[in-house]
Amino acid sequence: MTDQPADLPDLEARHLRAVARGSTATLAGAVLSTVAGFGLVLVVTRGVDPDPAGRFFAVSALFVVALAAAGLGTDTGLARFVLRTASPAAVRRLVVMAAVPVLATAVVLALALAAWWPDARWLVWALPFAAASDLCLAALQAHATFRVAVLVDRVLRPATQIVLVSAVVVAGLPGAALAVAWGAAYLLSALLAVRALRAVLRTPRVSTPGRQVTGEDVTARGFWAFTWPRGVARIAQVGVQRIDIVLVAWLLSPADAAVYTVATRFVVFGQLANQAVSTVVQPRFTLILTDGDTGSRRAVLGRVFGVTTCWSVLLAWPVYLCVAAAPAAYLGWFGPAYTTTDARTVALVMAGGMLVAVASGPVDTLLLMTGRSTRSLANTLIALVIDVVGCLLLVPRMGIAGAALAWAVAVVVRCTLAVLQVRGDIGLLPGGRALLLAAAVPLTCVGLPLALLQLVGGLSPLTWLLAAALVALGYAVVVWRLRTRLAVDLFLPRRELVAA
Repeated sequence: MTDQPADLPDLEARHLRAVARGSTATLAGAVLSTVAGFGLVLVVTRGVDPDPAGRFFAVSALFVVALAAAGLGTDTGLARFVLRTASPAAVRRLVVMAAVPVLATAVVLALALAAWWPDARWLVWALPFAAASDLCLAALQAHATFRVAVLVDRVLRPATQIVLVSAVVVAGLPGAALAVAWGAAYLLSALLAVRALRAVLRTPRVSTPGRQVTGEDVTARGFWAFTWPRGVARIAQVGVQRIDIVLVAWLLSPADAAVYTVATRFVVFGQLANQAVSTVVQPRFTLILTDGDTGSRRAVLGRVFGVTTCWSVLLAWPVYLCVAAAPAAYLGWFGPAYTTTDARTVALVMAGGMLVAVASGPVDTLLLMTGRSTRSLANTLIALVIDVVGCLLLVPRMGIAGAALAWAVAVVVRCTLAVLQVRGDIGLLPGGRALLLAAAVPLTCVGLPLALLQLVGGLSPLTWLLAAALVALGYAVVVWRLRTRLAVDLFLPRRELVAA
């Protein structure tokens, strides 16, 4: 564009550095959370028989779906409207407007699940506390404040869960105690999140010159008109992520659900790395869309979108490539009962699906921040239908591999639809030379070496871990050498950037 302002690179750098700073803290929390989650699965599978383990995994998966339903999409609604609202009092009313329906829905869902599924009674009591925690943390992140959310949701709660569940396993308590211990951590997170949000809401807002804010209250009608499609979409999105575990337990057995959970657990490693970027860039998209003229907004938006897509690939692809290169070695950590041929197939299919999903970038986040919550809803509902119907058709014929195939197709279809819509509306694509470079680096530095080692001599769980750590060092060196072309240098403080 010929009419771009001369300071456009500075605008891009300002937004990207803000995303990098927030992503660093969020990613650190995501790593700790993922390690704790992986350790939790390891503790359960090593210390409990497959049947009670599968029941616990199925109930916790259902809990996560119910928690998404109780949220009613308010996380996205708050992210869109909080930074557009000038009055602190209006922000407080906005939070209350979101909180009342969320807590009421959580209570109703908890009672319904307790009546419908006996196994769920030991866990659903924690649903209102979890909903309160998520709402308060979403309100904090909508203020572009991420440290408390990272500490509470990514560090303290997962750490508390693994400590309590480990105590249950060591004590040899019944399987229902696993659910009670896992849910109890939400009590702590709810208390801390409420306290942190109260402090933020009492702090006067610092306005940013040039930003367009409404200066008036967001009406309930306006808030829920945007938010309700996201609420349904959030349910469907989490359903795509978790409902396959429930369906495997129903169509096959709890033991099969345990194997399937283990074979798919690595997905969250890359997902949380991807979400670390997406969570931070969500309010940043709002700031870009309300700042400057149309030409500069589009240019800055395209740059931020492209760079953050590359960052997601650099963070998440190595995880999926490590598993895809040697799935048996990864599964070996959970014991011989989890290293079946079907489990290896599941790991490969899941890894392939996630490589495509990550490469599409934060397209759904961008759709939402441009007001296209209905399109996001349609995409997610289509994916959920594909996943559920695919599981119903394929699991009885193919076992857990059928569930993985249905899930991968659903995820790829959803991402493809979002990419096409973003291209049509804004003219943005996640592709380009930078993305090709970002994809080539983990492929050549991580995936290829591990695949060759597996092909030549085979990898045990321990040697796989050691080899992955070794190639990770080489990968880090290459990324550092390419830091300017990959915009990784924006993660550095400015003093170090000048020195480098």
